[in-house]
Amino acid sequence: MRRILISIAIAIPLVIVLAIGGLFVYEEVMHPDRVGRNVTAEGVDLSGLSTADAVAKVAAYEVRLVAAPAPFIVDGEDVVLDPASAGLSIDEEAVVEDALSQRREGGFWSDLGGWIQSWQTPISIPIPTSVDEEMIEAVLVDWDRSLVDHPAYEGAVLIESGAAVPEYPRPGALIDRPSAFAVIARSLATFDRLPAALPLTDLSPTLTNDDIDEAVALANAYIGNPVTLWLEGMDERMTFTTAELTSALHSEIVVHSPPEIVVELDEEMLLDLARADADRFEILPVDASFEFDKDTQQITINESKPGWAVDVDAVPAVVEKAALETGAARLPMKPGQQPELTTEMAEAMGPFDEVSTFTTYHPCCQSRVTNIQLLADTIDGSIVMPGETFSINDTAGQRTTAKGYVRAGAIINGEVQCCDSPINVGGGTSQFATTFYNAVFFGCYEDVEHKPHSLYFSRYPYVREATLGFPWPDVKFRNDSAAPVFIDTSHTGGSITVTFYGNNGGRTCTAERSGDTVTRVMTYPDGSVTTQSWTWHYKKPEPKDPTTTTTTAATTTTTQATTTVPPPPDTTVPPPPDTTVPPPPDTTVPPPPDTTVPPTTVP
Repeated sequence: MRRILISIAIAIPLVIVLAIGGLFVYEEVMHPDRVGRNVTAEGVDLSGLSTADAVAKVAAYEVRLVAAPAPFIVDGEDVVLDPASAGLSIDEEAVVEDALSQRREGGFWSDLGGWIQSWQTPISIPIPTSVDEEMIEAVLVDWDRSLVDHPAYEGAVLIESGAAVPEYPRPGALIDRPSAFAVIARSLATFDRLPAALPLTDLSPTLTNDDIDEAVALANAYIGNPVTLWLEGMDERMTFTTAELTSALHSEIVVHSPPEIVVELDEEMLLDLARADADRFEILPVDASFEFDKDTQQITINESKPGWAVDVDAVPAVVEKAALETGAARLPMKPGQQPELTTEMAEAMGPFDEVSTFTTYHPCCQSRVTNIQLLADTIDGSIVMPGETFSINDTAGQRTTAKGYVRAGAIINGEVQCCDSPINVGGGTSQFATTFYNAVFFGCYEDVEHKPHSLYFSRYPYVREATLGFPWPDVKFRNDSAAPVFIDTSHTGGSITVTFYGNNGGRTCTAERSGDTVTRVMTYPDGSVTTQSWTWHYKKPEPKDPTTTTTTAATTTTTQATTTVPPPPDTTVPPPPDTTVPPPPDTTVPPPPDTTVPPTTVP
């Protein structure tokens, strides 16, 4: 019996020891991935949890911690911070790893001792939190603006009574960054978040009084005196008054590293002022022009000149520089409009030579000669540019006594009359018209308008002649060449001559007559030929008085002659051919017969 009792006494402790040992082996040896007994983290019980379960439980704690608002006091104002906006976070794995390591130092007996101790002594570990300083800084900047609102004042340049004066820098205040970061981090680490005051610190300006004084001096240099921009050869000036410069003055603190105060004249305002005045200084282009020397019979070219315009975009920089120096500078210019006819274009029209000339003769010293010579002098020196149409009437105007014209014989209502009618003023000028028309004819230029006399006069080429009145009949031609035509007139007591100078492209013209029809035969340098014919029927034989010209309307035909007197032979000699390059052939149709009322004056 005693043995049994002794055996039982020995067995019971042994069973207890074995049971305890088995439990230790089960919890610590067989399940090292479970948190030990009686381990908490900031009140979160992690005992016996697997690693995954412990991480999930710490993560749930993080969610609750981030969701809890954090109150603070900023410069006496209550504010609430959303922990998420501060980047609050927890490293769950690190917390669980710390929990797993509790009472597990790596030795059997020490681990056994710690396990035994865990039945009576709990262990609580912290849950470290972290915040994002950049995110907190963004929050503090916003609080500085909206709550503190005491930034350092860097000073300014002010305008008083038209002069720049200083406003000096002043210190300010802002949230003390190092202290604020620490207060916010402590508050966000726990659920016990009582309102915490964020300390402020003084904020000193970067700029000094000397910096502001230098800016004031620069500003007064800009606006102290007007600025004048000048241009060679012009009395006009582009002036920027002190009032305008003061309005354009601009200063600001530019936040660089370090900040600086910038003083300048506003570019857009200066541009607006320059644009408003720029047109006064525009220099228009000058086309190349031609001059004819009657003595040498030479044509010279006056060079073209390009136009210029104000370079408005360059004005602000010039004004700023001038304001700091003498107050005056040259107005910046840039190329403007270009001439329509450049020197090179004019030179390409040459060479210029005599194209055609024609002379008619008259008795000396009659009143009609005065009219012929006055009209010739009026037309003399005219220039007809390529493509232009020249009109004797448009150029000379109505022949009047005020202009020096006198009364002479004229054809009025089909009769030669002199000299009571106003129509007689300027009588006889048809001789100039005939001479001019023949210069056109042999110059190979386009005949736009001419009309022969109703009566035939032997001093004129048969059919190839023209009468003149005002406003009609007229003599017109178009310069269908690529070069200008220079009209030179000259006269003696018994003759009148019209000469054309230019370059008709090498065309030559001759006259052929058959009965009442005159044909112009135009030959080009390439040998091609075009013809143009005019037919005219005179009313009656030449009158005995050879001093008149016609103004009455007549009828033209194209085939049958109706004159009663045989026409005399045509003995005029055409001018020598010009061998320069020709323009395209002229194939215009002669003008139709004019049936209007008789004209008012006649040549």
